[in-house]
Amino acid sequence: MVSEKIITIPNILSSIRVLLVPFFIFSMNMKDYSMALKILILAGLTDSLDGIIARKFNQISKVGIFLDPLADKLLVISIMATFYINKLVPEWFLLIVFTRDVLVALGWSEAYFRRRKLMKPLFLGKLCNASQVIIFSYVLLALNLNLPKPSNFIYFLVSSLSIISFLQYSLERLINENQRG
Repeated sequence: MVSEKIITIPNILSSIRVLLVPFFIFSMNMKDYSMALKILILAGLTDSLDGIIARKFNQISKVGIFLDPLADKLLVISIMATFYINKLVPEWFLLIVFTRDVLVALGWSEAYFRRRKLMKPLFLGKLCNASQVIIFSYVLLALNLNLPKPSNFIYFLVSSLSIISFLQYSLERLINENQRG
């Protein structure tokens, strides 16, 4: 059951993730990749914990359904922008994952603001988001520890997951529109 409560532990964790975004951007702009990695790990932990706590303790709320994906999108888009500026990953990769994330965010926002419909995150969307955070975290880890950068094959896999996830979101939207009309 979806709660009307605003202040829940998962919502607090999602809010923390939103508040971490400017600190991440600042760290990346200062080229403090060590601090950026720590912030990214903390953000990843809050993302995992908010979902686990929401489901396990039945703290799923309307605010959380909106706030959690918003926090994810803000974080991932800020990561992509700072990685683009610092030329840390291939541009073609960023173009694919950025385009997917913007289109999903626009569709998600349109569904909410036009029809007051909250779209729950899909499994492939969560997997896509997690794979992006993992690859970006690994790039930061590689910079900090002089490890090899990911191969183009890894970028291709994450890009493919992004495209498949976008297709799933598009299909879900079409099904919802047809059920509505």
